[in-house]
Amino acid sequence: MGKPYSEDLRRSIVQAIESSHTYGEVAELYGVSISSVSRFLTRWRSTGSVRLEKFGGYKGYALEPHRARITRWVEAQPDITLSELQARLAKENVAVSQTAIFRFLRHLELTYKKKPARGRARPAGRRRGA
Repeated sequence: MGKPYSEDLRRSIVQAIESSHTYGEVAELYGVSISSVSRFLTRWRSTGSVRLEKFGGYKGYALEPHRARITRWVEAQPDITLSELQARLAKENVAVSQTAIFRFLRHLELTYKKKPARGRARPAGRRRGA
């Protein structure tokens, strides 16, 4: 993802449009797209500012408010499936995907491998001699 345009550039673009230049002229003059010019002007007219909105950062988990309940369910039944968890959450009016549940469980380090790793069959071919 590219870096956002500076606030100075945004302000200059809005001033150019307000001084009766066309979107195309301003876009070519400042080396930005016409849609960027339109977005800057829309933001200016709706908020009175061309300041950047939050860019990047940490996004929390949608299931964080339900942490205790999910932990309790998993501890009571360690082999519970994602679809069973999804159904229980749906009864509580929490609509989330199985992927979101998986990521949250991994975050809580509550993963469960149902079948232990066993010796795998060897490929056909030469075998070790006795």
